[in-house]
Amino acid sequence: MLDWDKNKTVNISTVSETFGIPASTLRYWESMGLITLGRRDNNYREYSYSSLLNLSDICYLRNLGIPVKAIKEYQTLSLADSNALYLNKKSELEAQISSLQSTYSMLRKTLSLMNELEYIQKHPYTESQPDIPLILSHSKLYDKEVWKKYFSGQYQFAGVRLGSPNYEWVWGWAAESRKPDEELAWTFAEGDRHFVQFILRIDVKDRKHTNLDEAINYLKARGYNIGEIIVRYITIACEGQTRWDYYKAWIEII
Repeated sequence: MLDWDKNKTVNISTVSETFGIPASTLRYWESMGLITLGRRDNNYREYSYSSLLNLSDICYLRNLGIPVKAIKEYQTLSLADSNALYLNKKSELEAQISSLQSTYSMLRKTLSLMNELEYIQKHPYTESQPDIPLILSHSKLYDKEVWKKYFSGQYQFAGVRLGSPNYEWVWGWAAESRKPDEELAWTFAEGDRHFVQFILRIDVKDRKHTNLDEAINYLKARGYNIGEIIVRYITIACEGQTRWDYYKAWIEII
């Protein structure tokens, strides 16, 4: 540990252990001119009380995320310039915090959906109303705004298999509302409608390979006709040799 007698000096090993900084980093900071050290008779570095205070300032700035090269400049800044540096760093950190909060929110949503996936797998075909009022078209495949939506939450990717007679699939983005310039692909028709939920799996390499027929046959065997099928993406994972997309799905029973 450091001896706080201001008239004494300590060697680089003691400083490295006390500050938790590798000796190689301390030597690098010295070579960059951030620290000025004395030398003992044996040419070993010696850290004085003032150099340790300087080192503490450097550690503080590094903890703020300020690069080593900028610290060298900082050591020559006026009071006003120092304050401006801290304000700029504050703005950077606020932006990072906002980004992290957004990421954390997405992660919580994903984990919530994963918990739903596990529950539905254990309790398939229970009654549940779809939580997707609208699906917006994503026909512009190379529109960067489309992929921004996907990156900001894959669970926004949704689809509907329409009812008789066409049984066509419509894919897009789940939404609560739409802007005037957004193309509406599908909207949920209100009424006395009944749905059961299950987990739809779609083979990533062969999207015709699914467990949908199994679910439909299960319900038809119990006397139900099938209406619309609404799905919302949850995640992707391997089972056996197959890589599956997993969707929370609602089958309309009539």
